[in-house]
Amino acid sequence: MSCIPGRLSRIEVSFDNGTTYINLGGVVDSGLNGNVDELECTTHDSNGVRQYVPNHQDFTADATLRWDESDPGQVGLLYTLFPNPSSFKMKFYFEGVVGRRQFQADAFLTSWSPSTPLDDAAGLDVSLRLSNTTIGVVA
Repeated sequence: MSCIPGRLSRIEVSFDNGTTYINLGGVVDSGLNGNVDELECTTHDSNGVRQYVPNHQDFTADATLRWDESDPGQVGLLYTLFPNPSSFKMKFYFEGVVGRRQFQADAFLTSWSPSTPLDDAAGLDVSLRLSNTTIGVVA
């Protein structure tokens, strides 16, 4: 088994419907969260055992960033909130090299939280709701 260092992951965002992607700078920590709904299919013929089948999937992503007003990715996220919330395209890589998995989705911000701690660098926590999530391989 080989390990993939988490520090090699990255998020890319596109604000022009996927024509160009730019790196989201300042990422300290990121994660992709997936869920699958379940449908209960238990009947009188199930021999007293509950039965389930998978249903719809849903995905979210979270990231902790170092605040950087000069980073085009962070500025782009800000402008998806103001003046009116809008969606954008995103890619999530565990490791950005040829042959590794990548997740692509339509996204919008559900949470955007800048922070100014006394004893640390300014930060930005974001949460994204993903739609039309697909998995592919970095070409």
